Amino acid sequence: ELPYGYDHKYIYSQIGYNLKLTDFQAAIGVAQLKKLPYFIKKRKENYKGLYRFFKKYEKYFILMKENKNEEVSYFGFPVVVKTTALFTRNQLTEFLEDNKIGTRNVFSGNLLRHPAYLKIRNKFKIIGNHKNADFIMNNGFWIGVWPGITDEMIEYVKEMIEKFIFDTISIWK
Repeated sequence: ELPYGYDHKYIYSQIGYNLKLTDFQAAIGVAQLKKLPYFIKKRKENYKGLYRFFKKYEKYFILMKENKNEEVSYFGFPVVVKTTALFTRNQLTEFLEDNKIGTRNVFSGNLLRHPAYLKIRNKFKIIGNHKNADFIMNNGFWIGVWPGITDEMIEYVKEMIEKFIFDTISIWK
């Protein structure tokens, strides 16, 4: 029941945990905590730069808005392609990946559509049609904002997205 072309790396085929943290990884994690304030600051800067950029193209994208009383340390920049856009999420992510820009599906979308949950779905009461989860699964993805991304890399991401948008628009004219 997953949408056509759904990235196999994000399919839940079994229910369970993925806890593989070793003592060595834990030691590295403790050392990294010293850098946490910088990591958070840099992620926020990267996020805000992408937000300002995408704001110009709100006719194609739904942007996440931060509430006044929240302080978020971003994992990535969520991009949701509107159904009225002249392109799909898959077309955009394929273009970005072809141009060496990594993307990632929004984690699972509608879990009920994954193989692991298809097997047990009839054992639980399911309320509603989950159209929002389906919408995000079909239209949403992330662009990374990790602290190691340089300003030049962010500019390249913006340039490629603009190129994609303008090339797509010119096809439809």
